[in-house]
Amino acid sequence: MKYLLLILLIILSSCSSLPKKRIDKLSILQGLTSAKEVEFSILAPKGKELNFELRSADGLIHKPEDEKIVSRPSSDWVIHKIAFLRDQSNDYNLYVFHAGKVIDQRLIGKGQIKQDRLKTAFISCMNDSYEKNFKIWNALSATNPEYVIFLGDNVYANRDDSGLPLASTPENIWQRYTDTRLRLPFFFQEKLIPVHSIWDDNDYGPKDSGDDFEFKKESQEIFDAFYAQSLSDEIFTKGLGVGGQLSLGDFNLYFLDARSFRAKHNQGKHLGIEQHKWLTKLLKDERQPSLILKGDQFFGGYHGYDSFEGNHPADFEAFVTDLKQIGTPVVFFSGDRHQSEIMQFPRSLFGLPSFEITSSPMHSRVFDKSPEENPWRVIHTFGKMNFTVIQHMAQDNHWFMNVQNVGEDGQVYYQRDLAVFIKDLQNNLNEVRKRRSGKRRYRRLRNRRR
Repeated sequence: MKYLLLILLIILSSCSSLPKKRIDKLSILQGLTSAKEVEFSILAPKGKELNFELRSADGLIHKPEDEKIVSRPSSDWVIHKIAFLRDQSNDYNLYVFHAGKVIDQRLIGKGQIKQDRLKTAFISCMNDSYEKNFKIWNALSATNPEYVIFLGDNVYANRDDSGLPLASTPENIWQRYTDTRLRLPFFFQEKLIPVHSIWDDNDYGPKDSGDDFEFKKESQEIFDAFYAQSLSDEIFTKGLGVGGQLSLGDFNLYFLDARSFRAKHNQGKHLGIEQHKWLTKLLKDERQPSLILKGDQFFGGYHGYDSFEGNHPADFEAFVTDLKQIGTPVVFFSGDRHQSEIMQFPRSLFGLPSFEITSSPMHSRVFDKSPEENPWRVIHTFGKMNFTVIQHMAQDNHWFMNVQNVGEDGQVYYQRDLAVFIKDLQNNLNEVRKRRSGKRRYRRLRNRRR
């Protein structure tokens, strides 16, 4: 009897310590944001009829151009997917109505303002059970990025609230996405910041899973529902899986799905044949500053965990060879490692200076010391919650990056100024801008509700 009481006490204590779910406001994510369009993903109770408007300070009112609802039979929560056309130069608030009354209101982010400059924050590993570290979201907001890039392990869908392994069924994955959206303060802040996301194994399915995951189709459908990057295509070209190309002014961001096509055996493919072709074809077409992003590291041969180099060495060698032949200037971005670092590679590797920047964890498990020595490492942060903010500038034949790694209280753990020299950069960018100005890169969205 004593043992039963002790077990019950432990269970009750564990439940009482779980991070609280907010139901006083809606969980709102602002996604794709361009000069003309803005997209949202809003989590709300099932059966609650909602209406949405964008309103400017001078009285302009916009109704949604595209709208749909995504739900699952097992859940009491649904996702409202909404897209608006609007003028980026105006300040707008998103209004949410129920039964004729305003039940939520947020100031929306404008996104990128200057074509040759971009300020982005990179984050990963956002375990929703680490409530004591949620204050780091205030530090992130204080840096005022134009875009926040979720690099993966944004949702710990393969673990339950207490951190124990959880079967990766569609019902459980949807529930854990819902839990995360109801807990993280980022989705309840007064001013929204545009987000674009990729996933890693914890968002996708079982730990270290790949192309053999039986529910990968359902998992992608859930990912597409909870992020706001599927209705508009003005600046986003859909790729394979959950990947795609995001064009932000003079910068291209290539998001790679490194889970859906990943082979189990080390002689197989990491990105899949078709995704590899998709990436290299696009990189050949435009020689402008390009960011290549995925959940775990590219150059991770120095450690024994997930990475392109470590898991599929032959495929990685072919990948590096192809990038060198293309000659497009690239910088790699990754998460996953529960440490942040900058790697710098010799010019001989790609024919140009190049770097990999890893940012992790936002709030998750940290370790006492780094067990591995990385031969490419310039600097790193270990054993601390952190994120990385980068100010990009394309100017004078260089791609400049001011990199800051930031902690929970806004302290800067490290700062570096990096530059990639790009021959004839200005001529390339002028040509890219000319082609884009003469080509309609967006579709007018249809009113749609289902």
